[in-house]
Amino acid sequence: MGTRWTKRTVAALTVAGLVGLAGCGTATAEDEPEEAPRRQSAQATLIGRVTRALDASFTAEYAWSEGGTVTVWAAEDGTWRVDVPHWALGGTVDVSVAWTTGGFFQCASGRCVKIAGITGEIPRELDPHVQRPFIEWLPQLLDRHLPFSVSQEGDCFTLTPNTVVVDTPMPAGEWCLDQAGTILSVESGDFGTLELAGEPAAAAATVELPGEVADAEPLGAKAPPAPTPTPDPSATPSGAPSATPSPAPSGTPSASPSQGTG
Repeated sequence: MGTRWTKRTVAALTVAGLVGLAGCGTATAEDEPEEAPRRQSAQATLIGRVTRALDASFTAEYAWSEGGTVTVWAAEDGTWRVDVPHWALGGTVDVSVAWTTGGFFQCASGRCVKIAGITGEIPRELDPHVQRPFIEWLPQLLDRHLPFSVSQEGDCFTLTPNTVVVDTPMPAGEWCLDQAGTILSVESGDFGTLELAGEPAAAAATVELPGEVADAEPLGAKAPPAPTPTPDPSATPSGAPSATPSPAPSGTPSASPSQGTG
């Protein structure tokens, strides 16, 4: 009997011990804290959104702080066009700048002039700058070595120079992009602020130039010089003596009506 009871007791204690060990193991696993997710840096978040923006094609209007609405056409085939209000000839003429398979063009008043080849660039004196964020600066934001520190507040990212650089590859400013990569606004000292006005529309398959290509001079931003007035040959110059001399005063004064004739 004694021997049988001891075996049962040992077996019972063994089972209890195993259950206890299992319980301890479970408690230990539950007590281990989970590793907190690593927070993504502002620059990494910006790069992710810029990557999606570069893949986007759209047509969108942006309210311009300088006045008017800038329209951006990013076509499905990679061609693009940006319509800029009251830019040329001292702010009196709207222009469009575009890049197609034929090169760079400036269009105004139904006429388009080629200003650079397909691998060229817009000449400085013809550059309205508002197209640069969408075409030139956006790809540069992928570079982690840009001389800017990046801070984030909501969907907006502020680029502040972090070193003394004589000429940065792009100006400092603020970019706002949503998680889908839509550019909500861009602020830059080069041109002011562009702010998305309404939902972007579907992209065109390709960009169409808003005019016929002509062999002519493109329009600059400066107002044309005022024309020099042409003198009218029939007009008498101011201050000049009359062509017809005044009659010489008579030596004999005229008689007064009250004087007699005899």
